[in-house]
Amino acid sequence: MPLNLVLRNICFKTFYNLIIGDYMFNPNKITKILGATFILVSSNVALAATAAGTATVTVQNTFTLTETTALSFGTIRAKADATGSTNIAALVLDPDGSTTVTAAGDAEITALTPATAGVFTVAGAASFTDLEIEFPADFKLVFASAPPTSPDFEILQADWTADIIGGANDTLAYNSVTPNLQTDNTGAVAFSVGTSLKTDSATSSTGYLDESYTGNYTMTVNY
Repeated sequence: MPLNLVLRNICFKTFYNLIIGDYMFNPNKITKILGATFILVSSNVALAATAAGTATVTVQNTFTLTETTALSFGTIRAKADATGSTNIAALVLDPDGSTTVTAAGDAEITALTPATAGVFTVAGAASFTDLEIEFPADFKLVFASAPPTSPDFEILQADWTADIIGGANDTLAYNSVTPNLQTDNTGAVAFSVGTSLKTDSATSSTGYLDESYTGNYTMTVNY
């Protein structure tokens, strides 16, 4: 016979002798045994209480982006090539505020007063998080009252560059391939921007006027 069956039979016979067999001679004994068993089982019963709970979460996907310094190419002398095309002069403004100029054909630009790089500040973003800068689409700087034959200035999306101000990557150049505009522990960071001011690529029959040429653009920062 298997060992487990032998042990079960022994336990059953022992229990029978203690409780059922002795009952005929000592009826109080079974009462004491059953009472002790009840106390032992009852002592292992855990007491429990329940309570309702509430879980909440607040979502804040938005943050603020503010232009703290407007971009300015200063005052220049400019001449566009009447044929436009590839004869384009450029004033290149770096994020540190330095400038260089290039000429092509009859097109030329000369800087008369210093330029100023633009500065944008991020606040209220997640801390220690890399953000991505989306530079503005192509646009023009125009003088609204200029005749239709007068040239404008062009700014291309591909020409924008930025330097990081604050955060873990302070003073580093922004990397558009692997975005590295990282916020600090308060969720803030800033960056300076520069780009190229180019003479008009379209044909023109008159020159630039002594006026202020203006263009509006949108700088975007994403998670």
